[in-house]
Amino acid sequence: MASTDHLLETYLANRSRFVSLAVSMVGCAAQAEDIVQDAFVQVASVRRQGIVFNPVAYLTAIIRNLALDHLRAARRQIPTEIDHTLLADTGAGSISPEAHCGHRQELHSVAHALGSLPPRTRRAFEMYRIGGYTLQEIATVLGVSTTRVHRMIQIALVACATALPDMEP
Repeated sequence: MASTDHLLETYLANRSRFVSLAVSMVGCAAQAEDIVQDAFVQVASVRRQGIVFNPVAYLTAIIRNLALDHLRAARRQIPTEIDHTLLADTGAGSISPEAHCGHRQELHSVAHALGSLPPRTRRAFEMYRIGGYTLQEIATVLGVSTTRVHRMIQIALVACATALPDMEP
């Protein structure tokens, strides 16, 4: 079993290696430092129970687990900062009723233009512009070439632009 002094010496001797491991996993030096420090605290508390036989291996495993926990938590976390400039004109009273009516008419015109397209062309356009699919992905789904998908999207864009009075095809 490692003594408390030996545990601290092992930690200090390998600290840069531990931090490098954590940085390679989480991509942030500050978070890596926190993870390494948390790992040492965990090992030190377990050490009081007298069960740490290989502190380097044990610290490495704890650091990996803490880094993975950090990454999982980051994926689940809802962004707390909002770009308020994007929301500046989205309030209920922020646009006039006339502008709201104009936007609805434009939306109706675009929807009608898309509805008049062949189903595959409309689907290609929706997959690309709304779904975020690549041309290759759309081509695979529709069973056509990427050149054909590109052409279908161009046809849909021209139809949408023609439906709007202020835009040129």
